[in-house]
Amino acid sequence: MDLTTGDVVQGRIAEVRDFGAFVWLGNGQKGLIHISEISDDFVKDIREKVKPNQKVKIKVLSVKEDGRIELSLKQASGLDYTRPPREEERDELAMPAPEMFAGEPPELDFNLEGELRRTNYDFDQMLKVFKRMSEENLVDLKRSIESKRAGSKRKRKKRNRNRS
Repeated sequence: MDLTTGDVVQGRIAEVRDFGAFVWLGNGQKGLIHISEISDDFVKDIREKVKPNQKVKIKVLSVKEDGRIELSLKQASGLDYTRPPREEERDELAMPAPEMFAGEPPELDFNLEGELRRTNYDFDQMLKVFKRMSEENLVDLKRSIESKRAGSKRKRKKRNRNRS
């Protein structure tokens, strides 16, 4: 769906932030309604006006060259849709926003407690599982730290050579 300035379309709130709300427009496009474009009234808490997964009628204010889409909720009130949602767009908009795009950080769950609770281990077996999982986590941590430090080691070696 190619959007142009002035289009009035239907979208679904994907994410609500203090500065505005991100809206799924269909076909993988996402735009921003700034808090000043939510309502004619003063908006102290945007979460009182819009909720995630809420369907909204919005007006496209601008489509920038870098792909950012600016939207307005207050300017769309009282206007008719210039592009009514097609059936496949309705289905796509009906799906809840994926967590990966909703802005929430993923929860880290090493499943240690779940693994231990699912089976009836005695203390020695539980200790073995804990040690194995701890070692795996430490190896992963060391790898990530070493990859981040790899560039700085080279710089240190060069500095030491110049000082001699």
